[in-house]
Amino acid sequence: MPANLTVNLSDDPSLNRHLDAAVRLTVKESTKFFSAGPPVGALPIKVFLQPEGSHPITRITTDPNVYQIGLNLEVYKRPYAQLIFQLGHELCHVFADPRSTNWFVESCCEMMSQVILRRMSEAWKKVRIQGPYVEKRLDEIKIKKYAENRIREASMKTFQIESLPDLVRLREWFISIKGSLQQNPCDRQRNVIIAEMLRPLFEESRDNWDALCFLGKASASPPVNLTDLDTNSNFEFNKWMDAAPDQLKDLIRRIRNMFQNEAHTNSR
Repeated sequence: MPANLTVNLSDDPSLNRHLDAAVRLTVKESTKFFSAGPPVGALPIKVFLQPEGSHPITRITTDPNVYQIGLNLEVYKRPYAQLIFQLGHELCHVFADPRSTNWFVESCCEMMSQVILRRMSEAWKKVRIQGPYVEKRLDEIKIKKYAENRIREASMKTFQIESLPDLVRLREWFISIKGSLQQNPCDRQRNVIIAEMLRPLFEESRDNWDALCFLGKASASPPVNLTDLDTNSNFEFNKWMDAAPDQLKDLIRRIRNMFQNEAHTNSR
């Protein structure tokens, strides 16, 4: 957890204290994923409310001395599940390198936010928050259901079934949409499905999450300094493997083989 974490999500002091507690617990749970640190460094984090209609975002290029994380919330509706989801996604960008994104990074951050939601539904039982903006049991249920609902919605819209199909069909689906991924790296329905393809591999070992810390070096043109922003460039599995330490290469090789055609799955 960073030594300096600032939360400004509401002008109502009481409400902001509740949201602050949720933010700090989410940050605490998120940092448990990693033994490696963020590639840009352990900097202060400022969490703020985005203007209405704006997407959640993590910025480092405007001020290289702080991670600025903007969330898009209706704060008076006790949006703890949405807060945890959005913040978990943006914290993944902190560890993956907020200067660079593409379809694979977005899918990995979807995956991490889904796992955080599941973990936070348990951690929420222990949170010491009381007041008009908290109904702990109800909030706990909403947190747990938030992840399940996103997966169900993606499956219904893509496959017209409530649960995702087996990996063979998912790989066939991925091959069919692979060519259009770069045009829309933030297609959330696709990100959800790819995230669920990835999740079992990362949950095999806590050490596997450290592979996310090398994603910033895996694009076609990685950032060269703290103000260099590289968005939506091609993701290259071989560059990711080259950047990662030896103990993570087998994981990356397995992921590469899952997403590439058999003709390109030779060992390296």
